[in-house]
Amino acid sequence: MQQADRFALFLVFLCFLFGLVSRGLHDSFSVFVPAIEGNLGWTRAQVSSIYACGMIGIGFGGPLVGLLFDRFGPKRLAIAGLLACAMALWIGARATALWQLQASVGLLYGIGVVALGAVLQTAILSRWFDRRLTTAIAIGYSANGFGMMIFSPLSQALIERGGFRFAYETLSYGLGLAVLPLLLLPWRRIAAGHPEVVSKLPASPMADTKAGPTLGEALRSFPFWALAWSFCLTSVGIYALTPQVVALLVERGFAPLQAASLYGLTGMLMPIGMIGIGYLADRVGRRLALTLAYASTILGVLALALVEQPDDMAIVLVFALFFGLSIGTRGPVIARLAMRYFAGPQQGRIYGSITVGMGVGGALGAFLGGEIHDATGGYAAVLALSVAALALGALPFYRLADRDREAH
Repeated sequence: MQQADRFALFLVFLCFLFGLVSRGLHDSFSVFVPAIEGNLGWTRAQVSSIYACGMIGIGFGGPLVGLLFDRFGPKRLAIAGLLACAMALWIGARATALWQLQASVGLLYGIGVVALGAVLQTAILSRWFDRRLTTAIAIGYSANGFGMMIFSPLSQALIERGGFRFAYETLSYGLGLAVLPLLLLPWRRIAAGHPEVVSKLPASPMADTKAGPTLGEALRSFPFWALAWSFCLTSVGIYALTPQVVALLVERGFAPLQAASLYGLTGMLMPIGMIGIGYLADRVGRRLALTLAYASTILGVLALALVEQPDDMAIVLVFALFFGLSIGTRGPVIARLAMRYFAGPQQGRIYGSITVGMGVGGALGAFLGGEIHDATGGYAAVLALSVAALALGALPFYRLADRDREAH
């Protein structure tokens, strides 16, 4: 294997680590919900609003992060993102009011996540991979699952030892120390890209020249809004549910650590599904791969609806299997399509703008999930919302496939 190819594989691992320490912890927020409720006496809607603010940070931080990447490159962005995550948890450990947790663990941490997440990873990997870009992105994104698998039980153990404040402070110091290795990486080479890949970057079908479309041109195109819509509705379906999974299982009679570990199991399965769907998308087509992904997620949600007591462990495992294998699988495919349609100097800010849909949908889903739970006193309507939003989120991919048979 040539040296450049080995370095490209190292960058996949680096992107994997970015997701592990940022999005993996963010998606383990479900573990903190019962602890914050019990300690501060807030309603489910209030606690869920913290996660909603995080999704707003992730979504609306996307265009800013894309712009910063286009102008300053990956080094400053990665370091700033990790420091933002560490500072957010450190402040959250000292918060006494809801707005303080919304601003720190919510908004600031969300901005840190997006600085280390999809925009940064996609922009880096698109300059090092060509035909297997979707698979490479999926491997990097799959760290979310490993992060959930690690941080869900770890966070619960820290909470049981010293409360949610102790957990946040301990985790903040760990993230702060992780900044040091970043300073030693060869960032100029990372930003330069693989010589063979950079030399044959394709012209975007959305522009007449290889210079690529501007953000304004992208905003006037169907693919931009189709991908943003899919991100939005899929996120509504996912995040109406995920912040409450641990609390749901606890209310069904599961012990808190057991519930956190079962939720972490979905994270363990996530990498398998993300890499598998990415591989299928590259090999057999995106339409089939995404049909399998959406069907699996919906089956998982329906299985969770059947859980009534701790004896229903088999049903919980069915939920973990189908939900875990499909959660997050749409992201790499959307990223690959965005790189195809909007390749060029402004691809970072364009893709960052598309991810606003994810943030809006995630925030709306988390908010509605909490409000619906408090209004109904249960989860049936929350689960129904999740299924409906997921079904609607799948539609844009079929429309894109009909318009462009080459967009497999």
